[in-house]
Amino acid sequence: MELQTRSKEQEQPEIISLGKRIAHVMLLGVITVAGALAIMAVVLGILFFSGETSQFIYMNF
Repeated sequence: MELQTRSKEQEQPEIISLGKRIAHVMLLGVITVAGALAIMAVVLGILFFSGETSQFIYMNF
C-alpha cells in the first residue's frame, strides 16, 4: 500500500510542472539569445570605437 501512494505522489508533480518546465525552457532560451546579442554588441562596440576596425577587417579577411 505504501508503495502505491508514493508512486501517485511522484506522478502528480510532473503533470503540474509540465507548463512550468516549458516556460522555464523558453525563459532560458530568451536569456541565452539576449546574452549572445549583448556579447556581440560589446565586441563590435570595442572594435568600432577603438579606431582599428579597418585594420582588423583587412587582417582577418
